[in-house]
Formats: sequence, C-alpha cells, structure tokens
Amino acid sequence: TMMTCCALSNQPSKLTEPRPLATNSMPFFYQKKYTLSFILFFSLIVAAKAQYSDDYTPIKSSGAIPEEFLKSAKALSMEETRAIVAGKDHDAKTQFTISQNYFLQNLLLSGDVLFNDPLSVYVNKVADELLKDNASLRQQLHIYVVKRPEVDAFAFDKGFVFVNIGLLAQLENEAQLAYVLSHEITHITKHHSITEYIENIKLNNGTSDYEDGSENDRNLAKYKFSKEQESEADVEGLKLFKESKYSVKTVSGAFDVLQYSYLPFELADFKKSFFEENDMTLPDTLILKKTQEVKSNDDYDDTKSTHPNIRKRRGSIESDLKMEDESSRKKYLVSEDEFKKTRENARFELCRLYQRDRDYVNAIYAAYLLLEKYPNNLFLHKTISKALYNISVNKSNEKNRNSTNITDDSKLSSKRYSIPDYTKIEGPSQRVYYMLDNLSAKELNVVAINYVYKAHKKYPSDKTLSSLTDSLFAELVFANDLYPNDFSRKTKKEIKEDASRPVVKDSTDGEESKYSKIKKQQQQVEMSTDENFIKYALVDEFKDADFAKRYSEIAKGNSKKVEIETSTSLNKKHSRDKNNDVPLLGIDKVIFIPPYYSRVEYKDGDDFVNFYESEERQKWLLDVEKKCANQLKLSFAEVNTVGISSGDLEKFNDNAVVNEWIETRFRHGNNSDEVIENAESIKQLIDKLGSKYLAWGGVANVKGRSYKNTYFFLVFNLESGEVMKYETQYARTKDYSDMVTSLVYNSLMHVSKKPKPE
Repeated sequence: TMMTCCALSNQPSKLTEPRPLATNSMPFFYQKKYTLSFILFFSLIVAAKAQYSDDYTPIKSSGAIPEEFLKSAKALSMEETRAIVAGKDHDAKTQFTISQNYFLQNLLLSGDVLFNDPLSVYVNKVADELLKDNASLRQQLHIYVVKRPEVDAFAFDKGFVFVNIGLLAQLENEAQLAYVLSHEITHITKHHSITEYIENIKLNNGTSDYEDGSENDRNLAKYKFSKEQESEADVEGLKLFKESKYSVKTVSGAFDVLQYSYLPFELADFKKSFFEENDMTLPDTLILKKTQEVKSNDDYDDTKSTHPNIRKRRGSIESDLKMEDESSRKKYLVSEDEFKKTRENARFELCRLYQRDRDYVNAIYAAYLLLEKYPNNLFLHKTISKALYNISVNKSNEKNRNSTNITDDSKLSSKRYSIPDYTKIEGPSQRVYYMLDNLSAKELNVVAINYVYKAHKKYPSDKTLSSLTDSLFAELVFANDLYPNDFSRKTKKEIKEDASRPVVKDSTDGEESKYSKIKKQQQQVEMSTDENFIKYALVDEFKDADFAKRYSEIAKGNSKKVEIETSTSLNKKHSRDKNNDVPLLGIDKVIFIPPYYSRVEYKDGDDFVNFYESEERQKWLLDVEKKCANQLKLSFAEVNTVGISSGDLEKFNDNAVVNEWIETRFRHGNNSDEVIENAESIKQLIDKLGSKYLAWGGVANVKGRSYKNTYFFLVFNLESGEVMKYETQYARTKDYSDMVTSLVYNSLMHVSKKPKPE
C-alpha cells in the first residue's frame, strides 16, 4: 500500500569569528559585559573542540521512551477510523489512517529515530521559539531527528516532523532550520499527506479533475499535484515563519542548502600528501589536475519531480523576502553556540552514516575535512581505515573474480561495491574519487595497510584497527600476491648512497660482475619512475618489529589470528542431514528478532496489506519459534520492541543496533569481506546476550486468484557476517498454522542438531 509523506527536498560553512573585544570608547559597564561575553563564547568553542579532540561516541537515544513510541498501531487505527465521517472518501481515508499508523510505528521503533539526544533536544528548542506564540499548534507536534544522511526533512498528517542528520550537517544557521520546520509544519496543518493519497487514488480510477488519460498522463498529474502542495508549503510556511523573530533574509540561503545538497558539507582541496610519508609517495598521475566546477542548475526540468525546481521555489516567495523589515529579527534565538555544536555533532555522525550506507568515498572525505580541526580523533581515523579497507577488499575481490571467472551462485543477491564514476562528481572531492578509482588493487591494498597500521600504532589498544591490520596483511598475500620480499627495506636515499660508493670489483679479474651491473641498473629504473611506488611504500613500517613479524607470520601461513574466508558466502562446508542435504549447525543458543509476516490481497490491480492480521500473525509466529526452540532444547535470547514500556531504553537501543546491522549486512550482499559499521556495538551485544547467532524468519502470504505462500529462514553469524543458513519454501496455499509450525520446527532442528563427528 502506498504511504504518502511530505518531504522538503527533491535533491558548508565555517565557524563564525568571535565578536571583537570592547573598545575604550564604550562605557566601562559595557566593556565588562562584552568582555565577559567573549570569554564565555571562547570557552564554549574551546569546550566544543575538546569534546571531539580524542574520539567521538555515536549518537543514541536516552531517557524515557516517548509515549507516542509505545502506542499500539492497531489500537490507534481502530480509534481514529471510527471517527472518520461517512462519505465518498471514507474507504480511502480509512486505509490511509491504518497505513500511516503502521508505517509510523515501524519507523519510530526501527532505531533510526532519535529521542532525548542532543540533536533532537536542540531541534525541539528551535520549534519552541518558532511557535512561541502558538502554543496549541506546538502541543500537537512531535519532532525528531532521523539517522539518515540525505539533506531532507519530512512530515506526516498525525503531527510528526522528522529532520535528517544530513540536513543538520549542512545548514548555515538556526533560522534556516526554523524555516525548514515551518515548511514541514505547513504540510501537517494543510493535511497534504491524506489529500495527496486520495488524489492519487482518484487519478488511478480516472475520477480526478486532473489529467486522467494514459498511465504516463496520470503519473505527470501526480507530480503536478504534489508540486502544488510543495509550493503551498513554501508560501504558507514563510507566513508561519514570519510570525517568529527569526531573520527572514536567511530563507534564501535555505534554498541554497537544498540546491547544493549533493556536495559535501565543506569544500576543501584534497592533497595526496594525506596518504604520504617519507618514501611512501603517490605518483602525480593519481592527482586530477583540475576538478570539475560546481555547476548545479536551479532551473532544471522538474516535470517528473514531486517538487518544483529551486528557481521556481525561490520565485514564489522572493517578493515577501524583500519586503521584510529585519531590524528586530535574528539568525539565532536559541543559541548560536548550540547550533554549531549540533551541526558539528551531525557531521561526525554523517561519517558513520556514509560508512553504514557503503558511501565509502564520502566517508573518507568527510572524515578528512574534520581531521583538519581534530587531527587526533580516533573515530575519524577509524572511519577512514574502515572505508579504505572496504574499498580495497572489493577491488581485490573483483580482480580475482575477473581473473578466475568466479561466479556467485549464492542465494542472497550479490552487491559488489564499485567507486562511483568520478566524472560525475563536482568540486574538490572529485580528487578523492579519481585517486581511489585509479589505484590498482595492489596499490590500494598498500595504501590501506600503510594508513591503517599507522593508525593502529597511534591507538594500539583499539581492537578494530588491529584486526583491520591483520586482514590487510592477509589481503596483500592471498589476494594480491605481495610478500615481504617484494618491498624494499632501504629508502631511496640509502639506495642512491649505495650506488655512489666505489664499486667492489671481483677479486679474480678486477672487473665488476654483470650481476652487480644488472642490479644497479634495475634500482636506477625503479627509482626513476613513480609507477613502482609500492616497492618503497612500507620502508618505515618494516623498521617496526611488530609490523615485520605479523606480515611475515601471515605470509608463511603460520598466523592463527587471521582466517581469510568468504564471510558472506553460503558455500561453507557444514555437516549435513543425510535425509535432505541440509546443513546441521549444532548451535546451542540463538538470538530471535521479531519475524516478518505479511498478508496481502490483490484486488482490481492494487495490493492491500491486511495490517491487523499481519501484526497478529507476526506475534503468533514469534511464539511458535520460541515454543519450537524449547522443544528442541535450543536456548534463545530476544531482541525486540514488542510491548516495551517507557523505561525499556536498553531494549530499544539493542533493537536499534541489531536493525542497523541487518540493514547494513543486506547492503553488502555476498561480494566481499567488508567490515560492518556497527560491528563493535554488535560485539558488546553478543557478550551481553551470550550468543553470536541471529535467527530471522518470516512468511509472505498473498491472495489473488490463488494463494501464494513464501516462507524463509536465515541464521547469521553476527561476528563474521556469515550466512549460516538460508532457506525458502514456496507453496500455492494459505498459510495454515500447522504447515508454518512444521516449517519452523524443521528449520530450528537443523540449527540445533549437532553433526556427527567425522
């Protein structure tokens, strides 16, 4: 069922200088007042820098879970649908109300929505200022920050406004945030979501006053209708905004933020020296001589867009901006310092979200920008280390796949990562894309081990950096055939000095041997070209005994620390049940998460989810899994938010960790050994729950002319990412309880049954 919401967007700035000290022309009282203000402001800036100087802790929710997170979607829907007045749109409004409640419940409990965190607290303070004189409207609103990197905000008719972290990372001032909130609040007060939902149904049925000809005409009419609502939100939102004391001239800048939202939060030249040190020098050919200019067009074709283009949006409110008297208006009503701390926090979190979403180059560039201010921040160095590692293993895997004609026959879809086309990138970050794209698999592997090992030596107690180091050693050997002897132990300077020394001639005939001449010639060729930079890239590292020992042990195959394995492969060898050739895992304890359950009915070309029955059957299926586990003497722990209360913060945050891991794991597919962004949080959860195996099952039952029933069951190893078990069963039948119970029991039996010793 289509769920409609209204969003802000269809597509960086420096810290403000502290105000100058008071001059002697001011009366003493004001000199003292302004001097104290400066001292306070300066101390807050210093405190903010100190907060990020060493590390960064990812944002998570805290305190009591808000009441709206705890309400049953079914109970809400039944209450609200009873209040819908009978009429021609009654059925559509009923379906919309049910859909919206279930969508919101899933979103609120997903873990992506934050509450009682510093970002959400600040955004709500801005809303308080914006609606200072409209208490009744303010009480109807629920405003939250969402862990998404897109520069956007969105709203639902039930009074919910969601602001993405990606937007907070890009805004220039507090007033721009207030205008964004005004725009989204207007969507709510004008009931745009339900209006658009009903209009789309009319367009599909040919009863709309808009175009209703071909399917293409109907789609264009939907875009047209949506654009009208967005224009209304811009215009009416400005009226709401002007009722506050925020600066109106800042609104134009909010559209700049949207227009250039595809660019990083700051624009700074990327220097290859960032990855260089002594003889670890990258060839100049890896640096793009001229980057593509930023050329975003604000008058783009918006025919097939839900929003008018930026030029039209500016034009619709331009006259109202010019007429406004700014004398009593301000950019900041809550706090300039709090805005900047919020934006900085969002930028740190953005690094993590890019990494989570496999946007590795953006993660590297964002961390690179922040390292200019916080050069000793562990989180930033780990961000770059993990991103380099993930890009490197993908390049190596792709190289080996191409050279050996390996095919991926596993049942989960393969999602190989490749660096986005650098020719489509604008601005200075294009250099990062170009460099990483043009490095060969071997070269990138060497660059990665150089950077990661230095980070590991700087933070020796960090287990992630140590593990990445070992994995990159193994990649050098097993994926790229690079052994310790392939690297020079002498610097280029030392080799030149050796070459300048008098030749030691053969004692028998006084002549220099031909082999000595050949070696000298080869050294001169190697040092005269940048192409062989990897030979000298690790000279400094080999002086470190730990580096040399670990690399050597892995090269000899003696290391027990590293096992290079296709952690996402389904082709691992497990003992199998002789009756049906299904792997026997012999697992003692699993972690259950709420199963998936969906009952869908096709009618007149549309699909309708029976939310009530789906929810009830989901609860039933979880009970079945637990009963079957008990019968099989399979221990289990649960991670879910079903029936949580306001004090169950730990359960809520555990659920958020697992949901993020699963989402990221499916993004990775089967193509590589990429490290999952929140692996450290997962490790803590494993230790707490006493199991590293996560079980997830589900049923999709579709009724059309006949029934189609799909059952699936997966078991993940949360430490390695390996899919231990993946099965699907199909049947053209209703989802009979006995049949589903039998399938669940059979799946869990193969999970718990121990294989016979070989």
